[in-house]
Amino acid sequence: MALLRITIPFAIIALFFIISFQPVSAANIPSGTPDPDFYVDIYQLDKVWPGTTFFADYHTPDKARVVEVNMQGEIVWEYVLPGDLQQFTSPGFDVELLPNTNILMLLPNKGLYEIDRKGTIIWSYLDSKVSHDADRLPNGNTLINFGNNDGKDDAQVKEVNPRGEVVWSWHAKDSFDKPPYNTVYKQGWTHSNAVTRLPSGNTLVSLRNFNLTVEVNPQGTVVWQYDWSSIGTDPHEPEILPGGNILVSFPAVPDEVVELNPKTGQVVWRYVIQKSEPRIGSNRDADRLPNGNTLINDGIKLLEVTPAGEIVWQFTVRGLDRVPPQQRLSVYLFKSERIGMQAPKFSILNPREGVCSPKDTEISIQYVDTDLGSVWYRVFDRTKKTWATDNITYLRNKWANAITFEGKETGQTRITLEEGDYTLNVWAASTGWGDENLNTPKVINTAESKVNFSVTANCAAIQPVSSTPVSSTTLAGISPPGIITEKSTAAPLSWAITLFGIIVVGCIVKMQKNRTGKS
Repeated sequence: MALLRITIPFAIIALFFIISFQPVSAANIPSGTPDPDFYVDIYQLDKVWPGTTFFADYHTPDKARVVEVNMQGEIVWEYVLPGDLQQFTSPGFDVELLPNTNILMLLPNKGLYEIDRKGTIIWSYLDSKVSHDADRLPNGNTLINFGNNDGKDDAQVKEVNPRGEVVWSWHAKDSFDKPPYNTVYKQGWTHSNAVTRLPSGNTLVSLRNFNLTVEVNPQGTVVWQYDWSSIGTDPHEPEILPGGNILVSFPAVPDEVVELNPKTGQVVWRYVIQKSEPRIGSNRDADRLPNGNTLINDGIKLLEVTPAGEIVWQFTVRGLDRVPPQQRLSVYLFKSERIGMQAPKFSILNPREGVCSPKDTEISIQYVDTDLGSVWYRVFDRTKKTWATDNITYLRNKWANAITFEGKETGQTRITLEEGDYTLNVWAASTGWGDENLNTPKVINTAESKVNFSVTANCAAIQPVSSTPVSSTTLAGISPPGIITEKSTAAPLSWAITLFGIIVVGCIVKMQKNRTGKS
């Protein structure tokens, strides 16, 4: 009993300290609802690119749906297809988040549907030959792939306007109705499975049965092509990366993802997926994330792997016992998309909180240059209660599009102020590029912070005023006065909880002593 009296208080103290010092995530990732068939068994918080993940899920018969999950695998949003659309999931049930937050769905052998978050159909385009891939273009048109069971007389790619009119199309027969391609047939002639409109105005097309990726100009001429035969077979979802390399998925044995330098033909990175038996599905999609990691669809799993090949996030679907054995090879997560929620990180180095600044004040901001679009600031005059400056650019990374970096633009770093009390407000925004929107930003994350300072000839008269950052914006290991680091944001609450715990423990100990004294 004596041991128990000693152990309980110490256990409570330990519990409060554990609770108090849990790290705080910088990403504002929404909570969700657990699904018994979804679980995450690998999640290294400090190595992932945080956000939510969109994908089409049809592992349960008669419950095909579009799902958005958080990093814990909880469902934060879902849309179950109506009964009359449940059968249209193969080959290539594609979903994409649009810049207006609506969702574009491609239902193979049926058509395209744009829905809002309430599930209301906003737009549709019906054609029984659509399959695999569709992208909304900056001009409001939609680029669509037509590859399943396609014939030589079919267009493999079409661009349709919001009224459903075809404004551009491409026929593979104009370039490939010749040996060795003219006699090929496997689920169609070309079985094209991906289309992307490039910033140049050309269109990238994946021709699975030909083992080719081709680039087509607006006139329909093939201006570039690459034969993947020396690397793998059945290429899927080629993705142009910043710098010009191409990321491609190969679902054949062994499943692998390859990054190729198209100018030299050299494979600069590859990841071979380790499959367990029985082999269920295969990878059809890989996306390069802003932190250098790669999101890979692996049958019934989604993987996030580092450049070194370490799995830092693994999401798995269970419940395949409900799927007839003959259908299990066709039940897989076809494509996915990570919606990043990592706001840019920065730290205000100067002016410092409450520090006397000369009238010619230097603005110094340190930042993490990952997925960073721009940093800007504005000074508020607390004495006159009005803005002392307009918005001033501190730094802007100039991207012509998602793959073309044009350089850095630095702005004004010194400002002249009259004597008075001021607040420096700083904001930073991410680039917003998505993996399928090369020409239009998709989701832009922002961060902000501020610091109070004074400009006066009499430095001793300064009365420091504490500032409150709105979000976690500091660099690891940098904590200038007035700036709260990501971990210390929770410190006041943590210490309060810890102090409360000590008080409670003290009361328990005192009660035990009183009881001991009475006995």
